[in-house]
Amino acid sequence: MSETKSERFPARAMDRAEYMDRLISDQQIHCVVTLGDRVDPERLARAVRITLDAEPVLGCRFVERPWRPYWERRHDLDEVTLFSLEEGSGSGEAMRSLMSFVTTPSDPRSDPLVQVRLFRSERDTVCVKIDHVAADTGGLKEYVYLLSDTYRRLAGDGSCARTPRKLADRSLRQVLEQFGIAEKAKAMLSGSPPAQRWGFPWRGASHDGREFAVRRLTVDRLTAVKEYGKGKGATVNDCVLAAYYRALFELAGPEPGVGVTINVPIDLRRYRASGRAEAVCNLSGQLYPVVDRLPGEEFGGTLARVRDSMDALKSSMPGIGSAMTVAASVSPGPFVTGRVYSRVVAGELRSGRCNPYLSNLGILEPGRLDFVDAGAVDAYLVSPLMFAPGFLLGISTFADAMTLTVGYADADANRPVVERFLDLVLADLVSLA
Repeated sequence: MSETKSERFPARAMDRAEYMDRLISDQQIHCVVTLGDRVDPERLARAVRITLDAEPVLGCRFVERPWRPYWERRHDLDEVTLFSLEEGSGSGEAMRSLMSFVTTPSDPRSDPLVQVRLFRSERDTVCVKIDHVAADTGGLKEYVYLLSDTYRRLAGDGSCARTPRKLADRSLRQVLEQFGIAEKAKAMLSGSPPAQRWGFPWRGASHDGREFAVRRLTVDRLTAVKEYGKGKGATVNDCVLAAYYRALFELAGPEPGVGVTINVPIDLRRYRASGRAEAVCNLSGQLYPVVDRLPGEEFGGTLARVRDSMDALKSSMPGIGSAMTVAASVSPGPFVTGRVYSRVVAGELRSGRCNPYLSNLGILEPGRLDFVDAGAVDAYLVSPLMFAPGFLLGISTFADAMTLTVGYADADANRPVVERFLDLVLADLVSLA
């Protein structure tokens, strides 16, 4: 395929916001799929390349400009490393290699926006890395489904047309167009995040020494959480959020009676009839539940207060106001707004306060992760790694089992407190069985 010098696409407001968030996060998200059989590396490499024509923005690089940054189509897609194979002697070595890949930095201005690595040991594991500046986790899931579908089609007749797709709408407009002016104005009034009143108790602030901690909630345990929540009129997400609050209450010790926030991202694709965006993009808003610490409270009490807070937030256009607020705040461009934003980050660094995040990365559908004979036997999503004072817990579900991930830096200093946090969360959830 030949590409012209003029092949540029606008960087949408949510792209610009995610670009600025590189100050506090590595801005990478990953999907890890373990397969029941071997895949064909050459065919998978071809599939990766073809998908970057199917989703044109993913074959671009981000170009900085003071007012209107943009995506520019790369001319070297057939030369850069989009796919690689790494063979190990055992599952332990493969896992170490996987974590090394997951924590390796990437820059959307120069590195490929999509990188896929096949880890081969007793089983094949495919890890897809995508830059958050181009896509959120909803976009990542759609890309992985596209990749597996492309691989299957290549297996069918050995060929697959590499016809570039016209870039579809990647903006917030595809959701907002269904709301009236009055509805959007009302949503904007509640779209700003609460004050930063607490933060994760980090012990080191270096951006080096990056690691991920992973925990699993097995099928039986997750089923028990669902049943417990159902009996309380709460969702699984409410239960995890309650356990999250309780763990941070113990570790951070906010003043009793002071309302504190955990930011909860929400996928805005829910507002579209298809449940999908028009193209791979960033299309998320946030909810801001506020809960205070009550010393000695049992889990059920915390859950009831979390449930009530979340139910109130979800009662009217959840996530729309926050997304519109973000879009408005970055409208001048990332380098005008970035100066203000960098001051905000500097203030958070001085205070050590930054509202933590709980990101429910969603459900991975086994039937859409089928690489022909090598069907998926396990899969999970890996949340972005945040730097202190930021903190993010990501959860994803596959085949009725849940994976929890936390990425962090300055690992030697911070590993004990991250592990303790995850142990506290898991202990609360396991106790519901």
